[in-house]
Amino acid sequence: MLSVGLFAKKGDKVPGYVILNGGEKVEGKVQIGSITDNETKVIFFKGDSNKKTVYKPKQIESYGFEEMEIDEIGRTVKRWVHFDRHKVDYPPKIFASTTVFLEREEQGIITLYTYYVEIRDNPKKPYKYFYYLLNEEGDLEKVEREDFVNTAKKYFKDYSALKLRVGKKDFEYRNLDRMVRDYNYWTVQQHDPDTYKVAMKE
Repeated sequence: MLSVGLFAKKGDKVPGYVILNGGEKVEGKVQIGSITDNETKVIFFKGDSNKKTVYKPKQIESYGFEEMEIDEIGRTVKRWVHFDRHKVDYPPKIFASTTVFLEREEQGIITLYTYYVEIRDNPKKPYKYFYYLLNEEGDLEKVEREDFVNTAKKYFKDYSALKLRVGKKDFEYRNLDRMVRDYNYWTVQQHDPDTYKVAMKE
């Protein structure tokens, strides 16, 4: 969920790309920022150049970078982290814009984004996170914790085995990424909607 991996740290340059307004993809290196820096700007080095360009969300459509992480069975694997430009209701930090880069967690019929906001007066928990859901029509909806069950059941209504589990143990707000992954898996596989199957994480 966090957009800074186990081995990558703030300031590291890692393989990455930007998608310019208009759709052109440019490859190079991305300098990793803090959790909220990654949402407000991207420091990019085109190709093998040492000349940096700082892009704000209004200047590019999306970007991504590659990092290393430990998977569920303890292997070191490469993972791409992708960010897309969206408009949100609250800036990630003081004086920042509400046009931000949201981290794309899952993609399919439903796309899930994670969004971090700085909590300035809580050093023990300096960030709060929210989920956003994007449907096929391009509508983006913030998922509030208190409305999570109703919102999730609305999105998963066709997949009864999942809808019935929403709000129960292991199907809570923090598990929404897995639920979206399983729902998208069901929309592709089209197995019996009353039978719950877990999608393998890619």
